[in-house]
Amino acid sequence: MKDYPENQEVHAQKDASQQSEQPLDAPQSHTKEQHHQDTETIEQKTIDNISLTQEFKNLFNNTTRSIGKLAGNDEVLKINLADMFSEVFKPHTKQEMDEVFIAGTEYTTPQLDEVSKEWAKPFLFSRIFLGLATVFALLWIMVAFFGNPNGIGGLIFIGALTVPLPVLIFFFESNAFKNMSIAIVFKIFFIGGVLSLISTLTLYEFVPVSDDITIFSAILIGIVEEMGKAIVTIYFIQRMNTYKILNGLLIGAAVGTGFEVFESAGYIFRFIPEGFDVMTQVIWLRAWTGIGSHNVWTAIVGAAVVITKGSQKFNWAHLADKRFLFFFGAAVTLHAVWDMPIAEDGILKSILLITLGWLLTFILMKAGLSQVTQLQMEAMKMNETHQTQAQE
Repeated sequence: MKDYPENQEVHAQKDASQQSEQPLDAPQSHTKEQHHQDTETIEQKTIDNISLTQEFKNLFNNTTRSIGKLAGNDEVLKINLADMFSEVFKPHTKQEMDEVFIAGTEYTTPQLDEVSKEWAKPFLFSRIFLGLATVFALLWIMVAFFGNPNGIGGLIFIGALTVPLPVLIFFFESNAFKNMSIAIVFKIFFIGGVLSLISTLTLYEFVPVSDDITIFSAILIGIVEEMGKAIVTIYFIQRMNTYKILNGLLIGAAVGTGFEVFESAGYIFRFIPEGFDVMTQVIWLRAWTGIGSHNVWTAIVGAAVVITKGSQKFNWAHLADKRFLFFFGAAVTLHAVWDMPIAEDGILKSILLITLGWLLTFILMKAGLSQVTQLQMEAMKMNETHQTQAQE
């Protein structure tokens, strides 16, 4: 039956009367019950947060393990960045710095059983960065305060070098085998950087790309430029006849850094007519994004080449190997999305892509360290076999 307004008012008065007849301790009981409910809610939220954290951790572990298997390592990626960079904030002597730079010679390359299986703790790259940043600041003062245009050339080149070069030194310090000298690395940096630009421009003759960047053209740019750098990286890997993953990372990083520095210098130069302030903005943009762009992408490709060919001589059939296709495809994807006009916040997109690029790099570094263990065990077994045969 329909309840009329008058009846509703009576019901309301009755309810109020019943409420007034409740014991005085009812509100206190209600408060305790509410407190208990709030406590349960907080506990449930905590459990949910723990569950989400655990699920994310499981997802991360499973993903890194799956990618690592392609590189020959089935372990979960465990890396302590605070420990890795712990030496950066400690004082170091000139002798310690010299020891880093003299690595890779006939007299300073360690024997296989002396190679460390632990994560490297680089520090020299940070000193290189501070030195270049100081030089850049002084050149900027020369132009901005004293109005001397002779400093612009230095600004362009040092501005292009300030971040990418320290990143290359980081890869150099992370090469546990210490079998590549700084002279070889700089040779690959300069010659490989220019050759990769020429290789890329040659490919662009066959795959023309519009100046108007779209999603499709960004994909083409990623494929063409990563293939152009890959060709040069393969050449140097073949020339050095290396089968070590950490060497592949370093060679790829050297080629990619050269490509990046020369490309950035060109972009900065093109903005000179726009004025000093605009040119400085371009330098800042190219500098901070140099933390993980061409250098990291080509390092990934370099490691993929070594993983795919192993101790064999590289042949073009290796390009169809699923391991190469995965890591090369990852580098192309990172590059393509970097260029795509798909996000209003370009800085956030760049940070995300840089993070993903370094995640892949650390997975490959872990595979390289696992390879050290594998090679040492193989060498030990071989020595034992030789000793047994000698005794017989």
